[in-house]
Amino acid sequence: MLAAIWGSAFFNYKIVLESFDFFILTTGRLFFAALVLALISTFYKKIDYSPIFTKDFYIFFLIGIINYIIPFSLIALGIDGMSSGLAALLMGAGPFYAIIFSHLLGYDKFNKFKILGTVTGFFSVFILVYDQVYLSQSSSFISVLLVMLASLSYVIGSLIIQKYKKYNNQTISLLSMSCGFLILAPFCIYELITYDYDQFKLGSLVSLIYLGIFSTALAFMMRIKLIFDNGIVFMSQVSLLIPIFGVYFSWIFLNESYTANMIISLIITILGLIILQKGYRTSSSI
Repeated sequence: MLAAIWGSAFFNYKIVLESFDFFILTTGRLFFAALVLALISTFYKKIDYSPIFTKDFYIFFLIGIINYIIPFSLIALGIDGMSSGLAALLMGAGPFYAIIFSHLLGYDKFNKFKILGTVTGFFSVFILVYDQVYLSQSSSFISVLLVMLASLSYVIGSLIIQKYKKYNNQTISLLSMSCGFLILAPFCIYELITYDYDQFKLGSLVSLIYLGIFSTALAFMMRIKLIFDNGIVFMSQVSLLIPIFGVYFSWIFLNESYTANMIISLIITILGLIILQKGYRTSSSI
């Protein structure tokens, strides 16, 4: 479900960017997400506001920057120079970043299957870059790099979140999203003051609201719960399913076409996931 929700985000990015820039997209996404979570807390009272008054409060600003502002902005900037389906495919590199960091930080050690799975995953990314940047030249290297950095930022954000299990997923989601919104709000206000309303499209606003409610509020509560219950590497493997949904939704809603190498890359990515799973079964049996 999480992969489907995130996979649907990429074609909505394209629709939002028809009317708004990345500042308004990122700020609006956080605003609608925080608003929905605040309404949820009013009825279900699952959000703890006490961390606001503790020494840990700066953590929510840090998560807001690394887990939301940076990746949301990088994806918005990068996707402007590529298809939404390609952006979804590039996000499939997330699990491979996660396993490298987990190994370096001592959370989860490599074995031969994990190494092979990681190499396989990055090989699939190499095929994408070679095909889209060097062969077809339909995407710029900078755009590809921006989206890959967004995926890396998500992994770093997950490592930070993993250390704060004492707060529930609703609390971390609302407070960190609110902090991210507060950081961007002054810039967004300036953008809105100087905005050319002749370029406004209702569909862009609808997609922005969708991104805030589903791809941010709902998706990140699910993501944080997965991190707490199953660990960062397990959660990040959701990223390997995102390309399947991202490519499908982009084909359905934006009528995007795909090269043979993009399909080959998707197959190799899934193969990498299968090898990684073999590595985890081997680790658990030792």
